[in-house]
Amino acid sequence: MRFITELVRPYAVKSPRLFVVLLLIAAWSPTLTPVSAEDSDDVPLIGFDFENGFTTNETTVITGFVEDEERPPHVTWSIGEEAELGSGDLSTTLEEADSSGSRPIWIWSLELDVAEYSPCTCYLTVTVESASGETSQARQVLFLGDTAKSAIMLHSPASGDWVSNSLTASGWSSHPMVWTSPELRFFAKSASNAADVCMIEADSDFSSHLLVIIPDGSFSNRIDISGLYDGWHSFYAENYDPSGVTFAQTCVPIRVNNLAPAITLAGPDSVLEGSGDLLFDGSASNDPVWGREDMHYMWVLRRPSHTGSTPLDIVMGDGLGTYSMGSETSGEYTLTLRVMDAGGVSSTSVKTFTVENVIPTAKMYVDGSPVSDGDSIKLSPGGEWALDASASVDSANDQAGLRCVWKIDYAPMYEGCQRTLSWPSGAGDELILTLDVIDDDDEYGTVSVQLVNPDVSEPLPYPLIALAISAIFMVSAILLRYRSSDDSASIPKWKSGNEN
Repeated sequence: MRFITELVRPYAVKSPRLFVVLLLIAAWSPTLTPVSAEDSDDVPLIGFDFENGFTTNETTVITGFVEDEERPPHVTWSIGEEAELGSGDLSTTLEEADSSGSRPIWIWSLELDVAEYSPCTCYLTVTVESASGETSQARQVLFLGDTAKSAIMLHSPASGDWVSNSLTASGWSSHPMVWTSPELRFFAKSASNAADVCMIEADSDFSSHLLVIIPDGSFSNRIDISGLYDGWHSFYAENYDPSGVTFAQTCVPIRVNNLAPAITLAGPDSVLEGSGDLLFDGSASNDPVWGREDMHYMWVLRRPSHTGSTPLDIVMGDGLGTYSMGSETSGEYTLTLRVMDAGGVSSTSVKTFTVENVIPTAKMYVDGSPVSDGDSIKLSPGGEWALDASASVDSANDQAGLRCVWKIDYAPMYEGCQRTLSWPSGAGDELILTLDVIDDDDEYGTVSVQLVNPDVSEPLPYPLIALAISAIFMVSAILLRYRSSDDSASIPKWKSGNEN
């Protein structure tokens, strides 16, 4: 039974953002049908007919297979430890075999002269280039001869991986000879830049260990790296042996990204409706260590005052550091900015702002004449009078949608900005005419005037009546005074007794 040690797919995820997208697609599409070989040219799959750690002391023939749509034109091998010890071509050894899958299988074989390499803890690498140009590799460990050195294969993390807070260290480790209980140590060393990563062998005795396990073939362990500073690191896996006999160490460059981006979001807090486009700027957001390169932005606009938590707009993409929107619709808004750095760590900031509604200004014309709130008007003779509110104003975005409602004695009678008034039957000699001009937010401006029926006789003004009464009173007083004077002149005088 063949043991498949490595499978390389063309869609290996290098970007954490792409990884998230693929996960979402997988979650949304649980019933997707696998694509057949006829529909897609997958990379070649390489397998071995022996397990990791195959041990031999004599010349032996090892075999494996390649699965691909077509016979691969180039299949090569190389073997080595720290340096390459040998290599060759396997293309001529390929023989097609029966396949129960959707793609053909070709068997390859390699004769190894152990004496040529022994003793060696060797890594055999098989490389396949398909007819379409796709390339894949697979590795396997061989213990040739009386070797004591252990072997480590680190499958993950891969070189250059972004890691945050924790990582999964997986691979394979084994000792051909065991002197003491084996110990596999994991530790990391910071580097100033990518060029300095994994340049030297590290000493685990003078390093803080992230994890220590007892290896027994394949391993996969979650390791906490939240205590590491952001930046490039050399990640080491070491089969520890103070004597150096079984010692083995491997290193892979990783990019530690524990710190989330710091978001800077600038924009208006309040504007009047119809003020033009609003600009919000988050381009100054920055990752503390990795900078602004490859920042991914997602903007989500909501209007809680009217639509609750339902998004009105979602915009996302690399380098989209600004967002603009119109101010045609009033309400209370929230703009959520989510910034994801190159390593897939994100921060979120929410900006609350208001687009304030402009209340309409109602303007009324009665029979062609402008009137003001509180005026009293006697209508001109006739049976009908023109009412016009088309001069009412609002912000440009609401102007065309204004509604005009006319009320008589506060009861709605007409709708429309140009109407004709007839004196209502049963109405008195006076009535109150009210105009409400309403916008799309049900805000309104209003004007009320008093109208007087032109057929009613106007009573004498009160001041004139008061003046007439005062005049009559004054005339009466004067006449009464003159009459009193005449009466006093006709009264007989008394004569004294001495008069004869």
